[in-house]
Amino acid sequence: MTATAGFVDVKALAVEPVGVVDGGRMIIRGTQRLFGVSLTIAAIGLWLAPGASWESDVMLFKLILSITAVIAGLGLVSASAKPRAPEVEIDTIRREVRLVRRQRGTAAEILQNCAFADLAKAEYKGSTVRLWDASGAFLAEANLSDRTAFSSLIAGLRDVGKLA
Repeated sequence: MTATAGFVDVKALAVEPVGVVDGGRMIIRGTQRLFGVSLTIAAIGLWLAPGASWESDVMLFKLILSITAVIAGLGLVSASAKPRAPEVEIDTIRREVRLVRRQRGTAAEILQNCAFADLAKAEYKGSTVRLWDASGAFLAEANLSDRTAFSSLIAGLRDVGKLA
């Protein structure tokens, strides 16, 4: 969770949904991992197969095929990694909440952006604030230990009428 007042490029939101109840992406990642490991094992098994021909033209074909299979297999295994969990950014100056996913080597990707005024519901208990987006779906839960940031967030939510 990050409370920030920085200027973020909001021109393009992510295409994928933030939370999915079904296991579609998990099944796709598992299938990718299975094919990746299978290709790598098949490339190794190509050299260990009994009765294989050791002629030079066949050896070159086996070498090219096994290198291609290993590269494709490792690519599939690395592509099947679980994406990082999104971070919650609460901007009290712009009065908006953003879910941002930061990946290594790429710019931060904004998954969801919701202004304080567009929130369906907000509630707080102690130092924990829970926010729901305009459609009523749970957006974020923030536990703020900084008293100034917490009071600024509560004041911003009260100003737009989300807290009593």
